[in-house]
This record gives sequence, structure tokens and C-alpha cells, in this order.
Amino acid sequence: MQGRTIVATLVLALAVAGCETEVPTPEERAVLEPLVRTFLVQLAAAYGAMDTRPLEGIGAPRLLERARHDIDLLKSGGDRLEPVLVEVTIDTMKVLRHANAYVTCTEVWDTRRFDAFTGELIGHDAHTVLHSSIQLKKIEGRWLVLYREVEETRTGPRLSLPTPPPR
Repeated sequence: MQGRTIVATLVLALAVAGCETEVPTPEERAVLEPLVRTFLVQLAAAYGAMDTRPLEGIGAPRLLERARHDIDLLKSGGDRLEPVLVEVTIDTMKVLRHANAYVTCTEVWDTRRFDAFTGELIGHDAHTVLHSSIQLKKIEGRWLVLYREVEETRTGPRLSLPTPPPR
């Protein structure tokens, strides 16, 4: 009898696991879609301010470390970005076990590049299209962004400003 109970339990567990879906519930979608948009706007604010504080509370610690590293690379190259999110389209969204979300997006940005020291505008791309993947995790009841990876980039017509001769 005990063997039948174990077998029945295993069959039930496999059936439940087989029914698991990656499709987000309407409630999950209602939370995740605006969160992805907010994250991208805050990411732009972090780059513009050259400070990761705008990402606090929305990004996991590892994401903040990576953003800090990227901002430091820009600083060391003498650059500062002012990206503006023009549009974001969520292409796919998968949610596993109501705790891990995977989102692919098409992002359109209007990005200005400035000299980090003088503030002089050195470049402008009004239509950069990025295809990105974003992973989120529900931690203690809150969704946090774990990472964002840009898979593909396409730029639009650029406004290149001539570099003045050295003084």
C-alpha cells in the first residue's frame, strides 16, 4: 500500500510539473510591464547623472555593480551619456514559477554624448534601436532586475559634431 502511495504522489507531482506554464498571469504582466519601462528610465537617469542611485530599489546589487562599472568606463574615457527612452516594446515575457521573469524588448533611444569634463556636446544619435533581454526575480515579494543584456544594436542617422582642434 505504501508503494502505491509513493507512486501516486510521484505521478501527481509529474503531472503538476508538466502543467507549469511560462505565460505570465495578467497580474504579473500588469506589474512587470511598467517595471521594465521604469527600470529603463532609471537606467538612463543613472547614466545621465553618472551615479547608480536611480537604480536602487529596482536593481539587484549585482546589476548596480555592473552599472557602476560601465559608468566608470565612460568616465575614464571622458564621456557622459544623456539617453532618453523614446519607446519600448515588450516582445516576449516568460515567468517561471511566479518568481523568475525573462523579458525581451525592443528599445528606441535618443542619446546625446557629452565631454564628461567640459559638458560640451560631442555626439547625438536620435534613433538607436536596441534589442535586449532583461531578467527579473521576485525577492521578498518585490520584483528586482537581475541583469540586462543588449543582444543587438542598430543606430539611426547620427549628428556628429566636429572635434575642435587642440588649444
